Amino acid sequence: MKLDKNVNHSRFTFNLTSYRLLLPMKTIYLFKAALVTGLLITATGSTGIAQYYYKDIVSNRQTLSETAALKEQKIRNILVHSFEGNGEASPGFYCEKKISKDYRRIETYTKSNITGKALQTTYYNDKNQLVRSTDSSDLSITTSTYEYDDKGSIVNIISNSRSNDDDFTTMLVEEHQYQYNAKGKPEKMSRIRNHRDTSAVIFTVDDKGNVIDENDLGKNGKHYYYYYNDKNRLTDIVKFNVVKGKLMPDFIFEYNSAGQVTQMVSVEEGANSDYYTWKYIYNDGLRIIEKCFSKEKILLGYFEYEYN
Repeated sequence: MKLDKNVNHSRFTFNLTSYRLLLPMKTIYLFKAALVTGLLITATGSTGIAQYYYKDIVSNRQTLSETAALKEQKIRNILVHSFEGNGEASPGFYCEKKISKDYRRIETYTKSNITGKALQTTYYNDKNQLVRSTDSSDLSITTSTYEYDDKGSIVNIISNSRSNDDDFTTMLVEEHQYQYNAKGKPEKMSRIRNHRDTSAVIFTVDDKGNVIDENDLGKNGKHYYYYYNDKNRLTDIVKFNVVKGKLMPDFIFEYNSAGQVTQMVSVEEGANSDYYTWKYIYNDGLRIIEKCFSKEKILLGYFEYEYN
């Protein structure tokens, strides 16, 4: 899947920025490059984009589950093949994930004609918890560390980012400090940027223990609502659309009987509210094919996973 070279891609680097899923059609290829590195699951903290509960906590839990499945099936190498909507191989795309013998370190190398080269390395402790990740490309590097309490809940995430272009260098440190209620559910997160700019994010939990409300009290902070099905699986992430003057979904999820996401709808901001539909196919518990369709249900491209 190709990007338009006339589009500014600077905000889609291989750190949290690339974790934002609200992408225009012409950036689908870069989004997928970020997705296959695992950043859809593990990215946190470096740019202050909202949906913190989903990105910091839910997605972390998902990556632990997926890593456990790889370990159970003794998989230590993954190749991702990219194809255009017409079935032709995407020129210049390469992605490979290598897993160490003890499953404590995972390296993901990604290359394309448009995005250049990128390397992500993630490290896990003896409890299979993500404790550190490093993402580097020609223009940026981000290192994140993760701390947990004795119940296995994330209590602190610190991300250090450095990016360069022809004119200047940008550095950012962002910390997410989580607090939980007596039942172990998140109730507050303090977001600290560059050790001095602090804002609070407040979470509301329903009687089933699901986070249903996320309110960023900081400047330009956003208010998100989370909806669930009868199995307490997240189905919708919703916020107020200023242009349309009503609540609109950012993401909609569907699942199979095993609790794996089989479809994700990603909605763009703006008056048109274009959306893209990702469909996922599994075999023996592992995702083997991902297809992306436009609002008009046109196949834009797809990816195939090869496990060894």
